[in-house]
Amino acid sequence: MKFIDWNHQANIIQDYLDEQLHHSFLQEYIKEPTVDRDRIYFLLLPFSESDMSSRQEIVQWISTAMLLQVALDTHEKVTVSDEESLLERQLTVLAGVYFSSLYYKILAKADNIGLIRKLARAITDINESKISIYKKEENDMESLLENIRIMESSIISHFLSFFHQESWSPLVEEVLLFKKLVGEKQSFGSRDTTPFIESVVKIHFSKTMKSEHPFILSQEQVTMTNSILDELLIQSKNEILYQLEQVKSESPFIYSQILKLVEQSYTMPQMKLYAEEG
Repeated sequence: MKFIDWNHQANIIQDYLDEQLHHSFLQEYIKEPTVDRDRIYFLLLPFSESDMSSRQEIVQWISTAMLLQVALDTHEKVTVSDEESLLERQLTVLAGVYFSSLYYKILAKADNIGLIRKLARAITDINESKISIYKKEENDMESLLENIRIMESSIISHFLSFFHQESWSPLVEEVLLFKKLVGEKQSFGSRDTTPFIESVVKIHFSKTMKSEHPFILSQEQVTMTNSILDELLIQSKNEILYQLEQVKSESPFIYSQILKLVEQSYTMPQMKLYAEEG
């Protein structure tokens, strides 16, 4: 596709999703769900050579995958915080269930049993990884990052696999991991508690913690955690840049989108210094 074609098709899918996700009662009480534009681009990869203007089913396939992602992301927002009312938490759960039902409804219309099985496998993988993270079962960063990678990219990876486009998966998975790490870095800077940060703290400081509560950290531990997150981001960015060079000629549009994403999402001095010295 040309530049305008990618955006045009993404706009069609975005409009369709916005229409499906709109529910006036839910939006009166909870935040409107966010549709990740980058994920739409990644799901379009198998059809970059197709005439999508005549393929309504492709729009349905991509929309179902996105609705499933929105449903899972919505359930992730359920908290036990006193800042949220019981009604808000209940409606957030209800919204996740509602978005899941839209996924099943549209996918049933598409009548694609093979894709249903692939996405069902993705849900299983994601749930298993979530349980591991919430129970803090990981004892090393490699296992933790792998579970985060599965949580963030399993739906798209299985989608690409179904359409025999697995060659894109390593890059897509790394990009989605990078985006997640950027969000975790921002959360830690705001002193927000997340399962990922708690696991990082457990892995690195469990033997020296003075308190059982993971977020009662010394200033030194805060500084070290920030350094750990920075290093993870640097490693992920470098891996993305390496993989981008392997696919540069296959899709100039995706190349430019990802390059812009990684350059704009994380501009800490450590990253710039590293790039200049490297």
